[in-house]
Amino acid sequence: MQRIFFSSFVSLFLFLLPFSTFAALPNDPFFSNQWYLEKIHAPSAWDLTTGSDRVIVAVLDTGFDLDHPDLMENVWKNAGEVEADGIDNDHNGYIDDVYGYDFVDQDGNPLPNQQETFDASAVAHGTVIAGIIGAVGNNAEGIAGINWNVKLMSVRILNNEGSGNSAAAREGILYAVANGANVINLSFTGLEIDPAFKDALHKAYDAGIVVVAAVGNTHDGGINVDTTPIYPACHGEEVSEDWVIGVAASGPNDTKSIFSNYGALCTDISAPGENIFSTTYQDSTWTPFQKYYASGWSGTSVAVPMVAGAAALLKSTYPSITPAQMESILRLSADPVIATGDAVGKVGAGRLNIQNAFTIASSFVPAPILAAGEVASNSLIKRACSGQTNVDDPCRTVYFYSTDGKRHAFTNEKVFFTWFSNYDSVKEVSATFLSSLPLGKNVTYHPGTKMVKFQSVPTVYAVSKGGVLRPIVTEQVAFVLYGTNWNTQIDDISDAFFGNYRFGAKVTVPADYDVAKEKASVTGLNENFPL
Repeated sequence: MQRIFFSSFVSLFLFLLPFSTFAALPNDPFFSNQWYLEKIHAPSAWDLTTGSDRVIVAVLDTGFDLDHPDLMENVWKNAGEVEADGIDNDHNGYIDDVYGYDFVDQDGNPLPNQQETFDASAVAHGTVIAGIIGAVGNNAEGIAGINWNVKLMSVRILNNEGSGNSAAAREGILYAVANGANVINLSFTGLEIDPAFKDALHKAYDAGIVVVAAVGNTHDGGINVDTTPIYPACHGEEVSEDWVIGVAASGPNDTKSIFSNYGALCTDISAPGENIFSTTYQDSTWTPFQKYYASGWSGTSVAVPMVAGAAALLKSTYPSITPAQMESILRLSADPVIATGDAVGKVGAGRLNIQNAFTIASSFVPAPILAAGEVASNSLIKRACSGQTNVDDPCRTVYFYSTDGKRHAFTNEKVFFTWFSNYDSVKEVSATFLSSLPLGKNVTYHPGTKMVKFQSVPTVYAVSKGGVLRPIVTEQVAFVLYGTNWNTQIDDISDAFFGNYRFGAKVTVPADYDVAKEKASVTGLNENFPL
């Protein structure tokens, strides 16, 4: 059994949560503080997907704040367990593990323990990691995670001082494997090999789970982890399979962080790891933890959730990607990182670029093979389910299976009925087939059928081919185009779908927009997706 420690250098500046808005997409007030999101091209990836609640990321750390206002909607819940009844309802060997499990205190409450001695930065650490991966985006609250939609499993393996042992880490990994995790975040390091812990990592790899770990920090330039191995990042390197994606830290100018370790073998990729703004642990009954957000986090451990978050985002669209494929995709899509001295060429393939990763990922996913009873392209499809009728059920979502090989979601019934008169032609397909289709852009309104506006702004738009919105300058113009009841032909669009549309020239006079010609500009949905 070895000792392990979390892998951040911390300089904290704390902020109370202000209830202001940020005038951009997403609308989270502190989005402008998250310099790293633009650096890794997350906003461009959000045009394709903002994540999925079918993807589970296990955060093996000090535990995270389960009722944090920016995390609680994305907390994983074990549906087979009843909270605080003292019974192992789902017979998985763990009592009351509703939101994960605590392998430090051996109970179903995976939170920092207020009764223990503590280091404030260690207590906050797990919440920082969780926020980078999956803080709810575009909810007018705090920050945006790399995944706006995801499920975060809290697995506490480090104590309030940020230390733990490989036995707890091994149990945490096996718990994540057994309970459906797709990605495992390991923002800690150790110096010795524990065969049992190593075996657990191999099990996760064999189960198709992407495991991401820190290469660690060392003052005055970092060390070469190929000669002084850091675990778990270096596990698997001595075999033909690389079980763990090792992550180094880079700065705003794409240079290796001075503290970051490096290595030609154990380091696969770099990601931002300096002055990171994220969620932090908050407990009104625990004096040191009265804030919701913190800036100044630095270390390879905050670079790890950048990569784990990117893996989860890719998994939401390409669920069949294997760990080996994921590593290849991330490495091939990376941007250059500058290093000097012994670190030259040893900071992985470069700095994470999620937009490029999505472009490359499609070449790793084979074209879907239609099983008997499945459908060809140019069809309306939905997942076949039984006994699920909740509004947010994935079973309720209707997609257009386009000739581009992707499935395009209808965001609501209003959009659907601008294209089709009923649901008679919607075909049910298996979950396996549906998940084999890459997720494309959402379906936008049929040109010429309705006017639209976003909920947060008063501007009314006419719709043109390819999801182009054109501002209608006056009510008189709208009256001429759509008649006396023009104001009943305006649909509100959630600000969450702002990125589905592009913007065109203003409609200043009625002659600028011909409703009939706009309706005739497309004969089917395949013609309406922008190039």
